[in-house]
Amino acid sequence: MIEIGRVCMKIAGRDAGKIVAVVDKIDDNFVMIDGNVKRKRCNIAHLEPLQQVLKIKKGASTEDVKAELKRLKMIKEKEKVKRKPKEKKDATTKKQRK
Repeated sequence: MIEIGRVCMKIAGRDAGKIVAVVDKIDDNFVMIDGNVKRKRCNIAHLEPLQQVLKIKKGASTEDVKAELKRLKMIKEKEKVKRKPKEKKDATTKKQRK
């Protein structure tokens, strides 16, 4: 049912709604997931399988999994946000304590 490389959506827990890929099958109830979340063991009941299957090997690295998910456009690359430097305040503008 759930094979290595299967793309799934996490439906339970703090990572609910995130896209993951199955990296390894542990037993009948648990798999190892990686991708848009930290690599961890996950109950199969907490996953919703999608149609896509990644071409990865058993125990593939996190970089390989993320690269394949980006190739399928399942996850977006993080955009770097340019922040403005904080303006320094003069010491004269501080309120004086009494």
